[in-house]
Amino acid sequence: MAGVTASSDELDLAPYAGRWIAIVRGRVAGVGLSPEEARRLAKRNRPREEAVVVFVSSEGEPEVQRVAND
Repeated sequence: MAGVTASSDELDLAPYAGRWIAIVRGRVAGVGLSPEEARRLAKRNRPREEAVVVFVSSEGEPEVQRVAND
């Protein structure tokens, strides 16, 4: 998960296996079945901050499938 955020390395992502998550300041701010859904929920929860969206593999590890921030 190198490069997402330093503090996100401490997150337990197992509950989000198979889903996209949006991370803001080292915390999960949105979860969805698509990157757009995760980003939309993060924007609703943290409207003034930009999220980094990653896919969490079935093993509970984030995969390098980043979505560009628009």
